[in-house]
Amino acid sequence: MKSFVTRFTASTAFSAALLAAGAVPSLSQAAPQHHSEAACMNCGTVVSTHNYERAAERGSGVGAVGGALLGGILGHQVGSGRGQTLATVAGAAGGAYAGNHVERNMKSQTYTDVRVKMARGGYRTFTEQGAPRFRGGERVRVAEGRLIRD
Repeated sequence: MKSFVTRFTASTAFSAALLAAGAVPSLSQAAPQHHSEAACMNCGTVVSTHNYERAAERGSGVGAVGGALLGGILGHQVGSGRGQTLATVAGAAGGAYAGNHVERNMKSQTYTDVRVKMARGGYRTFTEQGAPRFRGGERVRVAEGRLIRD
């Protein structure tokens, strides 16, 4: 029994020495991955694209001021006395709202949702600003959170 323990201990020590010396690759060094395998972890195929317009979240105020002036002038043309004052205020408020809405729509931006079927399974959707850059069936790769052609 003593000889078995001695041989086992010596064998284990010898293996550890070889591993430390680099003669036997460790598990982390065994079988380095090829570039194509590493790249394909984030590869996929474009399934669909959907582009849409998104209005600006805020206007600069120019549209609201212009709309208020125009609405106030038009409202002032209606009625007389207190009715004219009320029409002027209502026209200015409505014009400010409409002017702001028009300005935000003029500053709208195009976005594209790209749905990708990943090579390792599952789907991911990427939102990009601008017109679609990819078509359905195109091979892509994810690099730093962005899609690039493969």
